[in-house]
This record gives sequence, structure tokens and C-alpha cells, in this order.
Amino acid sequence: FFKGVVMYLIAYDVTDNKRRYKIRKIAYSYAFGGQKSALEADLNKKEIFELAKKISAKMNLQSDRVHIVKVKKFLFLGVAKELKFQKGDIIM
Repeated sequence: FFKGVVMYLIAYDVTDNKRRYKIRKIAYSYAFGGQKSALEADLNKKEIFELAKKISAKMNLQSDRVHIVKVKKFLFLGVAKELKFQKGDIIM
């Protein structure tokens, strides 16, 4: 990684669709990957505070939850393959 840049995991659970869209838009603007409401981002100190400030301004502190977790060590195992299903398939 670049000096001063740290990997973070951004995960959110927002109850209102309109707020969820706004928070997702902010989170995705900082992220480089992830899935739906769990995103990966390489951020420097300034960016992490900027992200937290922007998200907290849009969320309902009583009902929404956003976690921004610093990842010190991680193991990248690869990319999941997309599964294709046919109408009527049963998944267990």
C-alpha cells in the first residue's frame, strides 16, 4: 500500500431506503470493491475522517448503523464466481 493509506471495511445497515441510497453513494465513492453493504476502501487519515463526517450527517443515529473498521492484516482469497440460476431452481 501507499504510505499513510490503510485498508478499511465499511459496512452499513440503514433502515430507510432514501437514506440508504445517500449513504451507499457516499460509501461507494471511497470504495474500490466489496459487495452491497460491505465495502473495501484504502483511505488515508484525512479521507477516513471526511467519510465518517459525510456519512454521519446523512444517517439516523437512532436506527441506522454504520461500521468503519480498520483492517490491519488481511488475506485476499480471490473473487467469487457468479452463479446462474434457472427459473424454478431450488437453492438449499
